[in-house]
Amino acid sequence: MSAFKAIAKGLGTTFRKPRIILVLYVFNLAFAVLAAVPFVLLIQRELGPSLLGSSVRPVDIMWIGEAVLKYGEALPVLLGGLVVAAVLYLALQIFLNGGVVGRLVDREGRTTLEPFFADAGRYFWRFVRIFLVSVVFLILTFGVVLELVSALIKPASESAATEWLPLILSNVHFLLALLLLSIVRMVVDYTRIAVVADGEAKVLRALRHALKFLRKRFFRAWAIYLALVGLTLAGAVVFYVALGRFSDPVVPGIVAGLVLMQIYFVFRVWVRTLFVAAQAEYYKAHPY
Repeated sequence: MSAFKAIAKGLGTTFRKPRIILVLYVFNLAFAVLAAVPFVLLIQRELGPSLLGSSVRPVDIMWIGEAVLKYGEALPVLLGGLVVAAVLYLALQIFLNGGVVGRLVDREGRTTLEPFFADAGRYFWRFVRIFLVSVVFLILTFGVVLELVSALIKPASESAATEWLPLILSNVHFLLALLLLSIVRMVVDYTRIAVVADGEAKVLRALRHALKFLRKRFFRAWAIYLALVGLTLAGAVVFYVALGRFSDPVVPGIVAGLVLMQIYFVFRVWVRTLFVAAQAEYYKAHPY
């Protein structure tokens, strides 16, 4: 199967199973709202319905600095709350991944809530172990491989006669980091798919299946992944360009901006399912 055909079949699968996108959208939106409530309440307590209160944003550095000074004693509690929220969000994403991968690998299976959450629960702890394996891979990639690359290019950068060579080498290093990250993410994706498609309970065995699969057809599988990354970036560019047209603080512009944000949110959720669907189609078409 070609990369283009895998993506095309993945597209068909995502369009046939829109309920998955709806579930992801609802749960992520609900979590975002719950996480934002403490911050909104703090703004209302401090500024109330004043004009300044309506203009404060989550990244308003001046206001955040003043709030930190005023609530310095409570800062550990706030930071602890942020850590708890981050852990809960990570657990939610791992849980939802089980349902997403389970329902998309089963191309003809139902996508009602019952089988979705059955898959989410069935694969949760296996996907937790896959996450821990991915952390090890990231440490090896960024803590070992890229450090070796940095050590190799450092002498050339320091002895360069112009600023161009260090700039080029720095960009090459950054590009290499992104490419290595994409490879790690791709390996993790195929390991999740192997767990479901092969009915594999052992994560390391599923990882071996994924690596054996990728060893035989690495560049085509990587082409699928990079094409979908390109689609994600293109969508982000379109979103931010369009959002810039609604920067005026008037009611129609604000409403249009909010609607556009939700459309982009749905797009990101859809792309998330497309990654799984396209790679699952390719994996099932070429048994390891």
